[in-house]
Amino acid sequence: MAVLNKEYNKFDKEIKLNDSRKESLKKSRKDLRKKIKKWFKENKPSEIQPKFGSQGSFEMNTTINPLVTYDADGNILGKYDLDDGVYFIYKNEDDTKQSINTWHDWIFKATENHTGKDSIRKTTCVRVVFADGHHIDIPIYYKEDTIIELAHKSKGWLESDPKEFYEWFNDKKKTRSRLEAIVRCLKAWKNFRETNNTNLNLPSGFELTILATNNYVEADNLDEAFRETVKAIDAELNRYNGFKCYRPTTPSNEDVFENYSETRKSNFLNTLRSLKNDCIKASEESNFKIASEILRNNQFGIRFPLGEDKDEKFKSNSLKKSLGAAMVKPKPYGY
Repeated sequence: MAVLNKEYNKFDKEIKLNDSRKESLKKSRKDLRKKIKKWFKENKPSEIQPKFGSQGSFEMNTTINPLVTYDADGNILGKYDLDDGVYFIYKNEDDTKQSINTWHDWIFKATENHTGKDSIRKTTCVRVVFADGHHIDIPIYYKEDTIIELAHKSKGWLESDPKEFYEWFNDKKKTRSRLEAIVRCLKAWKNFRETNNTNLNLPSGFELTILATNNYVEADNLDEAFRETVKAIDAELNRYNGFKCYRPTTPSNEDVFENYSETRKSNFLNTLRSLKNDCIKASEESNFKIASEILRNNQFGIRFPLGEDKDEKFKSNSLKKSLGAAMVKPKPYGY
């Protein structure tokens, strides 16, 4: 059996954000915050002034480098996705809780022409798109005392605390040594499969994070930990009445799969089964190159490295010979 731990670790390094990219995205976020603050100070000085809170995968270290795409002119796009919540915090009786549409409109106006591209009005946020392909989603929250509500344009005010989620995940990963890497690998899998099939709509990174955390299996290497976790997710979702994914934080007991259509559910389960079967098939293959090709061709794409064109037995024997040659033979007593 070929263990692809080295290949999985190289893959994780390839898809994980490096420090340079992190700093670039942080600067982008900082500049956008400054613009929003300036707009409110100049245009709405008597209103509640915005505060900000980073959220999502950036706070959990699970953001990935997306597959490179190109615009109509052939320019490279990197479709990084950041979430940066804007908070309107009630402090005294002079503070006014505006309507959901009003605050959405104000944030839209505050971000207009920031990048040369139009901001996008969405149900739960305003999206600011940058020329290099990355975007920052700005969900809007109202906080009074300890209650935080999300301004949802179709569902109204919803109790929600994004900080709770990344704190939940960061606490869980303290005892799950490979959880971060598994989540990144699942996101890269989603990125590759959806890029190859634009009709495919797999669970969001948020949903995959919940599934991986709740079904995590510890192992001595990333290859086995990923495979066994995928098998556990597949088993859980396919048990009787098991296709559910509950949000572990506020709003509690919300099934984030509740609105999946039968088509989306079926497509996800079939694609997940394909991943599980290929993980098993690769683990049963003795040749490292062939084993890696199964995952590279079908599930992860060319970012997943090819293994050596050698059998596991050959490498084990080579290792034994190396260890044997390195051993110092004991000298006869009295020599």
